[in-house]
This record gives sequence, structure tokens and C-alpha cells, in this order.
Amino acid sequence: MRKSTSKVRESLSLGSKPGISLQLRGGLREAMETYGEAISMAESGELGLAREIMGDFHAEHRKILVLAEGDGVPEPMVAYAVNLAERLGFDLVLLSVGPASRSGLRFEERTRAAGQPLLDEAARRGVACAHLLRQGPRDEVLNAVSVELRRVEFVITRRPEAERRHAALTVPEFSLKC
Repeated sequence: MRKSTSKVRESLSLGSKPGISLQLRGGLREAMETYGEAISMAESGELGLAREIMGDFHAEHRKILVLAEGDGVPEPMVAYAVNLAERLGFDLVLLSVGPASRSGLRFEERTRAAGQPLLDEAARRGVACAHLLRQGPRDEVLNAVSVELRRVEFVITRRPEAERRHAALTVPEFSLKC
């Protein structure tokens, strides 16, 4: 469990390709499980390990997930997301979602280029940012990634209100009109 946390943190701070494993997210439940694990280690005399468990849990940065459409992220959305992350002290994760297909390499090339303005602006302003590429149904991918990354506080999208209302996301979603 701790290895995936540090992998996420490394990929967010370095902007490299993340190696992330799926972890359950649940707010209070997750905190109680972590505290229980740390208490068990402390009771068995493993004080260093207990401190490490708690340190990793509290060091995990909060994140804002930014959904990129096929044409990338519009400039107003880039400015808004980076400014908000900078003010709140959160990390940014740009998520590019495409339909499942065999042309994964073409999808990867296109979406990496489309997401570059957000990555550049985040780097210029000193905001940790990673770019994830996933293929599949958008809402399923959004939910899976928000669970996978842990501590995703909310999602920023450009989805119309009517479409957003029908989504069953596990984290709050805010739509920008741009």
C-alpha cells in the first residue's frame, strides 16, 4: 500500500508517467484503517513502521482532477485549474479519456500534445502536475482514477449541466463554461 503512495507522489512531483496501483478510497473509513494499521504496528513494538504509515498517510497531497476532452484543455480552464491548485496547495492531475480502441499509440500521441499547455503552466507556477491517459467509458474511468489516486478532492470538467447530472461520480464535479 505504501509503495503505490510514493509512486503517485513521485509521478506527480516529477511529471513523469505514473505507475499507480488501485487503492480503495473512503475518507473516514480510509483514515480509520490507516490508524488501525499504525496502532497495530505500535502495539507490536514496530514504532518506526507505525510512524512511517502515519507519515505517508498525512503526507499524501490533495489533488484536483482535470478532465481533458479530445481537443485538450482550453486556455481559461488551464488558468483556472492551475490558479486554484496553487492557491489551495493541491496537486493537479490531467486526465485524458478516449474511447477504447486498438489505436492506443495514436490516442497517446494526440492527447499528450493536447495536454501540454496545462503541464507547462503548472510547471511555470510550481504546481505539481501529472498527466494520465486512459481509454474506456468516461464516467467509469473518472471513478476508477479518483479511487486509484487517493485524496482527489474534486473534478473540473467542461461537461454540460444536464450531462453531469446523470453521472454517478464518487467525487464532486465542477463544470466550467469555456
